Amino acid sequence: MEMIGNLRPASDAEIQQLLASPADVTRFLYGADADGRERLVLKKAWHAIHFALTGSRLGGDEPLNFLVSEGTPVGEVDVGYGPARVLSSRQVQALATALAAVEPEDVAARVDLRKLDEEVIYPGNWQRNGMGVDHVVGSYREMRNMIVRLADQGLGMVLYIN
Repeated sequence: MEMIGNLRPASDAEIQQLLASPADVTRFLYGADADGRERLVLKKAWHAIHFALTGSRLGGDEPLNFLVSEGTPVGEVDVGYGPARVLSSRQVQALATALAAVEPEDVAARVDLRKLDEEVIYPGNWQRNGMGVDHVVGSYREMRNMIVRLADQGLGMVLYIN
């Protein structure tokens, strides 16, 4: 099975509702209304973006470690590969500020397919899987643009892997 990274905008009120009632997260992400909601699908590039931002397979410093370990889990409801995590509007604003210093060209310079394979960055086989530097940088650019826009709009977000 594939592990696909996803980001979905959410207001602080929606985030508080999800944290108060974690069972609602499945409906928020996959219910009838979910199709009409904005969502950014990072596909399999999420882990390579994390590595390019942090230099770490699973760790890294806040707020740039957000794709793997930042945010508050929404209970214990498994939405694909574990629980969804939420970042408040304040956290998204801090993240947008941090990402503003990381240009897409910086990410491109940090993506070394051989190193991704050595560090066992998902999905692996980077030197042969057809997802090269352009794929990672394009996904990073979309993600960065979305996060900056959410920060400008005063929104938080839900992160999940399915």
